[in-house]
Amino acid sequence: MLLGLINGRYGVQMVASLSTTAAWPAAASGKHVWRPTIDDVDRISWGRPAKKKGTGSRGVPHRLNDEERVLYDLARGKGFVEVSGSGWRRERSDAPLINTYRSWCDARAIAFLCLHKGGQTGRGQLDELILDLSPLRTPAAFADAAAFCLSADGAADGILKGFEEGLQLDLQQDEEGDEDGEAGEARELAAGTSAEAILAARRDDFETKPIHRLPKYVLAWERPRSEAKALAKALAMQLGTAEAKVKGRAKALGGPRIKPGKSRQHGGYGIG
Repeated sequence: MLLGLINGRYGVQMVASLSTTAAWPAAASGKHVWRPTIDDVDRISWGRPAKKKGTGSRGVPHRLNDEERVLYDLARGKGFVEVSGSGWRRERSDAPLINTYRSWCDARAIAFLCLHKGGQTGRGQLDELILDLSPLRTPAAFADAAAFCLSADGAADGILKGFEEGLQLDLQQDEEGDEDGEAGEARELAAGTSAEAILAARRDDFETKPIHRLPKYVLAWERPRSEAKALAKALAMQLGTAEAKVKGRAKALGGPRIKPGKSRQHGGYGIG
């Protein structure tokens, strides 16, 4: 059985098999939209300045510590990132690893897969697997793309959370960094956050805004650890999220030389 998705606005066409062996085609992602470069995502993860404006933000930490660097390097190779709990780092009041990996997925125009290990659901040892389709930047096709994922073998019990997951955080970030009246729009959306309302109000944002200023479109699965990892690997293969040859400086090579930046107490550029 074949599923065809065509979106004339973005020039997107996706034709994919629903079998678990089918690869997610690259054409499923939006074309001619704003995206960071892989090099810039790598640069801000080390605390260096990005070459393209808008890749990072002072309100959204991306700089990784040593432990997060190892997990990031592993995630790029296997197609999904693993974090303990929510991945929250108290001293940064956010989750730099998740922010950086989501930006890397955006640069590659692939879906974001994250395995939250242990305690995330509050129901014993169940892990939560999250699939975020927002890096594809094709919001009009998100619902059909989600149906494709839920039709895969062993994935039918997934919960479609839509735009609600992570929305409040994104709206708060828009208010902090408001430059063109987005704070008022954020308050209006917060009053009624249906998928249709968000899609209508933020369709153009998916063409022009950095990923950290876009709402997530989420599917979630709750599984025991072994089953959650097996599903993560299957989805990573089906959606083509793993990179055969990982680009960017690995932790094994050590951090690059970083010159102190102006008005930076501890030196370095970027956030984190």
